[in-house]
Amino acid sequence: MKIKTFWLILLKIIGFTLVLKGVNIITYSITTVSIMNTWGSTEDVIRFTFFIILIVGVYLFILWLFVFKTSWLIGKLSLEKGFEDEKIELNVQTSDILSIAIIVIGGIMLIDSLPKLCMQIFTFFQEKSMFRESPKTALIILYFVKAILGYFLMTNSKPIVAFINKRTCSHSV
Repeated sequence: MKIKTFWLILLKIIGFTLVLKGVNIITYSITTVSIMNTWGSTEDVIRFTFFIILIVGVYLFILWLFVFKTSWLIGKLSLEKGFEDEKIELNVQTSDILSIAIIVIGGIMLIDSLPKLCMQIFTFFQEKSMFRESPKTALIILYFVKAILGYFLMTNSKPIVAFINKRTCSHSV
């Protein structure tokens, strides 16, 4: 494996991890806006909505940069320079490593979201409130979506790797 291939794999894994960790921030921000919509002023809701859009934009930029423009990032950061050897001896393909990374990230998302989802559902039923009136409704929905996304990543890693490789090849030409 060449040094550039190593950096490609590592930066793509870091990009996915950063974005998936950002899902927690976005989740809590959306919940805050839904609570503020009930109890806060209109100015606060607009300010927080703008903040959420800005955060989502930053995370989408990070995803685009780390996953689809990895070669450009390696060149700008000069990550290939300073190594004595041109190759690292590993007998594993890039797609296999990306597939394993996506499966692990999906598993982490699923493991992280299921207990939180169960806790929110439990407290929701303890409070015996209406589904639309409860501020926990947004959290329940978001943790459910996060659990489904984690399961999807775990079970469909090959098409995701194929999509990444296709998009990376089309951008590098």
